[in-house]
Formats: sequence, structure tokens, C-alpha cells
Amino acid sequence: MVRPQVELSQQEMETPPALQRLWSRRMTITAPLPEEPDLGMLEDLFPSAQNDDEGPAKGAQCPLSTLHVQPDLCDSELSDCESYEEEHQKTKLPVHLDAANLGDIPARYVIPALKPHEFPAVGVYVDPRIVPGFRYRVRPIHDQNIFQATPEHVFNGRAVHLLSIGRGYSRRLTFEADTNTLNNNSNYFWSDSSPDGFAFELEVVSPGDKFTLHDANHVATGTLEILHNSAPQEEISQVVLSDGSVEKTVRLRALCKVEWFENGQSAVVMPIRGLAVAVKPRNGRQNASVTRVMNVTVGSHQRRGFTLSPGINDKWRHTTVLGESIGDVPTRYTITGLEAHELPVIGTYVDARIMPGFLYRVRPAGSKRLLFDGRSLRIISIGPGYGKRITFAPDEKSLNASNNFLWSDSHPDGLGFEPRAVHAGMKFAVTAGGQRLGEGSVFRADAVQQEEKQELVRDSQGTTVIKYIHIDVTCHITMDTTNEMRKPEPQVLRVSGTAVVSRRQAQAAAQLVRIENIGLSSQLNLLFVTQQAKLVFHPL
Repeated sequence: MVRPQVELSQQEMETPPALQRLWSRRMTITAPLPEEPDLGMLEDLFPSAQNDDEGPAKGAQCPLSTLHVQPDLCDSELSDCESYEEEHQKTKLPVHLDAANLGDIPARYVIPALKPHEFPAVGVYVDPRIVPGFRYRVRPIHDQNIFQATPEHVFNGRAVHLLSIGRGYSRRLTFEADTNTLNNNSNYFWSDSSPDGFAFELEVVSPGDKFTLHDANHVATGTLEILHNSAPQEEISQVVLSDGSVEKTVRLRALCKVEWFENGQSAVVMPIRGLAVAVKPRNGRQNASVTRVMNVTVGSHQRRGFTLSPGINDKWRHTTVLGESIGDVPTRYTITGLEAHELPVIGTYVDARIMPGFLYRVRPAGSKRLLFDGRSLRIISIGPGYGKRITFAPDEKSLNASNNFLWSDSHPDGLGFEPRAVHAGMKFAVTAGGQRLGEGSVFRADAVQQEEKQELVRDSQGTTVIKYIHIDVTCHITMDTTNEMRKPEPQVLRVSGTAVVSRRQAQAAAQLVRIENIGLSSQLNLLFVTQQAKLVFHPL
């Protein structure tokens, strides 16, 4: 039987556009399926009987070559998990060491896996990145699957400077001695003291280190103090310079206390990260020191491009003041060289916290020389005008011809006013819980005194200004005793606290009310803390 051949025209052989769109949707895995039937598509496939005379609707053609089938998400997640497992397994793999690669005895060691920031030292093998003069935190290497009773780190977990690496089959590694143990140094061990060796962790920046913060234009913008290292410091490179010194570059992540110069606000705690560069000189037994920290990012908002230089130089500190903030002429000044506890005075600007009746010590910005022979003088008045005359209390011998005055624009670089509340020679009654315990007299008051806050109290008698000033002085403290046969001996103690100074509207001079929040450099301080008794000094 011969089947009849049916010849189809080219138009009839083409796939309808609506069917092509349907196929394209089915081939795209991630495309959501329509919740309701696409009526337009169905009408293209099955034309309505009412539109028989009209030609089929034409849609945009979508060739199969342009379709992009997205990969299965489950497959990609599975591959990521497999790669993560592979990396995790690599960190658990043992480490193979060969001393022959260091030009030493061809001894081979297999030790448990190390952390990425650690260097091994076992037997005759000492990693070349372990260099005397740098500070390391050391721990014995143990298999993680075997319980060990030994401590995790030696030297109580402290990072100690490495002094020397011995020679021979067993290397003696000697570290810096503790305080008062120079002739009996016990900070050493041999590289074979632990069967699996030791792991060394480099530390070039420690909590307590202070730096000056510079922006991309090398302008000092603030100060910084390291509070805590957020992550171990990982060495990136080690280079021997032309003069024989060793330079190490270390990745740093830390939590710091940052104080910006511009805003004049108190320090804030912020995270930083960057690359610390430490150099160990070739000659002598000098330890390595940090020369700079570059590519620094400050804060969670990633303020980048900063550089840290070790140490704090007060000459780099600059303070910006605005005349509008005190209701004066709209001027803008920048003072360089003021310390954090000093209040600025420059041109037409006088800080609002500088008030008549209180004691101040004055210093020109950028200079170590104090005005008025370094004495603390009481301000009598602050005049008006562009150049405000600040008059201090006269000396006893020159009441009618006093030279204790200056103008706010006398020094082009500005002035710094330090508030003073306590001076040498003052006497106090030591009390706790309303009971008198003894007496104290100030022996030295050389440390700076900084104003913490200021309060304005308004009542029927007027406005009272109360200032809270932090002090740190040395006193002779004599405690009262019941022994009448023997007089109590005074003790020299360091006293820190908050001095409360007030001045009423009708008073010419401010008065010291008390010293609270007292801390003593003695075991007596612990006694008062445990008894929950607050010490208070009242002036006599």
C-alpha cells in the first residue's frame, strides 16, 4: 500500500511563536510557572472560533540558541560544600619538614597540622621566619585527637622577645627575662623538649601601643591606642634589607580607642585593619620595632587610606574651633599643638568652658613653656571685642600694677587653658560613710587635671556653675588610730579622683567642695571597695 505524500508549505512547517515561548519557559528551570493559564498563549495556539477570518497573531520569535539554562542550585551548593570540606581536610593534614632544605642535617619530621599564622620548630628544624629580636607567643604542638595535660601556651600565654637560637642537634631558644630575673632567666627551652615541637605565633603590635593617625595627605588626624587584637597577626612577607636588617610585614586586625582631632569629642572604640611593618636592626641586641602601619581601614564604615606612625606627638594634634558655636563672630580657627586636656583660645574665640572665678594654667600652643611662671591663676574677667582681654588675679605685691593679663589674639598660634582644682599644700579630711578616718595633705600636683563635665544649677539665688575635674596627686595620708602612746605615721599615697568645684553667682572665686570617686595606690583601696564604703576628701 502506497501512502500518499503530503507536502507541507514552508509556513506550515514553522513552529508557532506561542509554542516557542512555551518551550522556552519550560527549558528555563528557575522561571516561575504561571499560577493561572496564559490566555494569550492559548489563544495563539488555539484561535477562537469567532476570529476564524483573522490571521494568527504573530509574536516575537525566540530562537533556541539564545536560551540560557541556569545551572541547578543544588549542584552548585554541593560543589561549594565539597570544596570547603577539601580545604578543611587540608588544615588537618600533617606537616612534613625537611631540615636539609635549610642547609642543615637531613632530618625529616612529621608533625600535626599548624594554624596558618604559626611557624614550626622541632629538633634541628627551626623555621627561617623565626628571627631573634621579634616577639612570639609559643605553644607546644600536640595532636588534637590526643588529650594533653600540658598548658596550651608557654610563658603564661605572653608574647616574649626571642633573644637567641642556639646550635647543635637540639636548638636552645632563649627569650627575654622577666622583671628582676636577669641573672636567673627561666624563659628558655630546647626545640626537642616537646616530641612534636613548638608552634610560634608572631606579634608585632600589642595592647597598649599608641599611634598617630595620618590621612592620605600625610596630615595627622587623630591618635589611636590598641585595646585588643581581634585576630592573630599573620606574617605576609620577610625581607632582608641592604643594611642587613630584617623587615617583616604583618596583617593586623585590632580593636582600638580612636580620638579624632577635628571634632574634639572623647575617644571612641573602633575596629581597624592594616599591614604593620616591623624592622629588626642587624647590629646589636636591639629588638624589632614597628616603623609604620599602612593601608589602614578605620571603623565599620571602612574609612580607608590611613597610615599609623608609632607614638603620639602633641605637636601634630590640631583643633578646629568655630566662633558661631559660642555666639560670636563667625570665624574659624585651627590650633596645632594643644593637648587633650587644654581648652582653646585664639583670635576672637574663647572656649565657653573658660569662666571667671576658676583657676587655670596657660600655655602657648606648640610650646612647652608655661605663662606666668607656670602658676595657676584665677580669672577675674573676660572682656568683649575682637581681641578679648583675659584678666587674672594680681599678685600680692603688685595689686595696683598687675601684669597678669593677656589678649585672646596675643599669640597667633593660640593658647591652651588647663583647669586646676587642687594644688600642693592643700589639706583634706578623709571620710567614709560620714565618719572621719584621718587627714591628708597634697605633696605633689604635677599631673594634668582635666575637666570632665560642667553643670549649671539655677535656683532662687541665681545660677551656680559646678565643674567636675579629674585629678591625680600625691598625698601624705595619716589615718586616725586609738593608740594614744604612739602617733600614727603618714603614708605617701597616690590619690586619683574627681574634684567638685562650684561658684555661685555672687562669689568672686570658685570653691572646692569635695573630692569623690577616690582611688588609692594602696591595699586600703581594696578594703574600702569590699566594704562598699566610698572615700570622700573634704577640704580643711
